Amino acid sequence: MKTMGMGSLLLAVALVVGYSSGALAGESKDKPSGKKLRVGTMALSLGLPVRQAEKAGYFKDAGLDVEVIIFATGAPINEAMGAEQLDMAVSGMAGVFGLSTGSYIYIGEGGIVKEGQAVYARPGSEFTKVKGPKKGLYGDAKLIKGANILGPLATSAHLHAIQYAEAFGLTASDFNMVSMDHPQAKQAFISGQGDLLACVAPFSNQMASAGYFRVSDLGENLGVYLVDPLFAQAAVVRDRRADLVAFLDCYYREMDDLNADPEMRRKVAQEWYAEEGRKVTDQEMADEIRQVTYTRLDDNLNPNGIRFGQCMLTVGEFFVTQGMIPTENFPNIEKSFDNSLLKDVKAKRDRK
Repeated sequence: MKTMGMGSLLLAVALVVGYSSGALAGESKDKPSGKKLRVGTMALSLGLPVRQAEKAGYFKDAGLDVEVIIFATGAPINEAMGAEQLDMAVSGMAGVFGLSTGSYIYIGEGGIVKEGQAVYARPGSEFTKVKGPKKGLYGDAKLIKGANILGPLATSAHLHAIQYAEAFGLTASDFNMVSMDHPQAKQAFISGQGDLLACVAPFSNQMASAGYFRVSDLGENLGVYLVDPLFAQAAVVRDRRADLVAFLDCYYREMDDLNADPEMRRKVAQEWYAEEGRKVTDQEMADEIRQVTYTRLDDNLNPNGIRFGQCMLTVGEFFVTQGMIPTENFPNIEKSFDNSLLKDVKAKRDRK
């Protein structure tokens, strides 16, 4: 066995350290692993940046192997995450159930609903004649107390109805939420049932076009903005951080593209939705583009902006009151928030 001199020994140590840190052969801790990244999402505005980032070649250029898996709703996404069939998800309001388990990390935010979550009254009703305590709000505590509000339970429409009542100093127990799916609730309200209708797009747009009176909008009037969550398996955040940072970089880049070019967004969204079996008219797309915008990287890192994860806290609290999330699980939601991957994206861009 040949004995090394001190200089040779130091060189050997330096080579070993360099190899282990990825300094050799062009390796870097910022380099994606090359493993398949399984991403669950839906064929809605929230999933469009995923689809377009893939179509634009952003994932490939970043060295990512992304498998996009489409689901009909958020519930099966939660199930697939629980079975570890997905590495991460770009989902909707239902994502809060997964976050409450403490198993996932909230790493980013996608689409933000600026308007379209609305409560409607009939033209000429008493609700339309009284201005509320906030701009754009109509009605008063006396009218709302005991009112029948049509809409599906445990949904954003139900959340809105409660937020609407609370704006007038009332609680969820002060009105009656008459549970109906959105299409049935709309038809029932048109036929004369109920006092108010709580609905979401496209039903809210249909009610507006039909001449019904909007007494509240969840975002525009109450300041409660629904934001699509991006969350990942805790093990993936720990072991494949570079993959997620690269994915977020591509996702936020594509969101910027979609915000900057509404006509492109309309075209690609309509094409994709049609491929997934949903025909969307030009007017429906115009409404979607007006009502749902995409978050920007700097917005998510702005301490003076909408708090990172705030939507999930609001929604989580709502589901606790509905008995759908155990009270003891609620702290897990905030514990899941981690915008450090977005900070990595920012640092990565600043180095370029």
